[in-house]
Parts: sequence; C-alpha cells; structure tokens
Amino acid sequence: MYICGRHFTQEIIDKIDYTVKTQPWISRLELSRRVCQWMDWHSPNGQLQDMSCRKALLELDHRGHIDLPKVERPVAFNHCRNQSIDIVIPEICCELNGLGQIDVEPVTSRYCKASKIWFELMHQYHYLGSGPLCGAQIRYLVKSSQYGYIGGLAFS
Repeated sequence: MYICGRHFTQEIIDKIDYTVKTQPWISRLELSRRVCQWMDWHSPNGQLQDMSCRKALLELDHRGHIDLPKVERPVAFNHCRNQSIDIVIPEICCELNGLGQIDVEPVTSRYCKASKIWFELMHQYHYLGSGPLCGAQIRYLVKSSQYGYIGGLAFS
C-alpha cells in the first residue's frame, strides 16, 4: 500500500507492529527513525524523512494496520505554565482620578517579567484565558499608582 509516496509492504507493517508490541516504551519519533532506516527513506540532503514517516505511521494507525504507542507529552504549541505569579487585582469602584497616576507599560520581550505578569493576568482574569494568541502582538500592562496592576492590553 502507498502512503506518503512510499510503498509499505506487509513485511514492513508486520515489523512495525512487532516493534510496537515488544517495545511498548518506544516513542513515535524513535519508531519513525527505525522505519526510515528499514525502508532507506532519506531526503535529498541525506537526512531521514522521519516527519513524513510519522505521518505515514499515523495513517497506518488510522487504517487499523498498526497500533501506535501513545503520545507521552504534549506538543510544543500546547504551552505549559511553569510557575504562576500571584497577582491580585482588587475590586475597584471609583472615578478615574481615584486611581492615581495611570501608566501603560509596553511588554518589551516575551522573556521579561512583564510578559509573565501579562500572561498571568490574562490567565486569571480574561474569559478566554492566556492564549495561544495568533500572529504578532504588541502587549501592554496597565498600572495604577494606587492599586498596582489593573489590566493588560494586546494589539495585533
């Protein structure tokens, strides 16, 4: 059968199935690398075509020919929150002049403390949570001299 431009013989499918059953700890990446070696599946620059192979393995799994090992960890774009910053925004009921001086501070880098504060504010107080956001954004923190952080803004 042809998948992703490669011919998967019954012998190869049986070898994949045997490997998964006898080595249940094997990752999908390691399995795809082995399959690439068995099938001599290389790109023009000589590297293994493991991503195409993983797609083919997933298709074989969907068709019921093999049972792939379970995914052990989330993919990179499923952002894991390492540690949260405790930010409390008080309930405010006053006129604008009662907030004191208002500063709108740009978040200059995704690695700075302001970025962590911005994401924590969104996570705690925004109805959609902290993301993921699409495209590039310019982010700001809104800070009151009387109450501290009172909000965050983002513009695409």
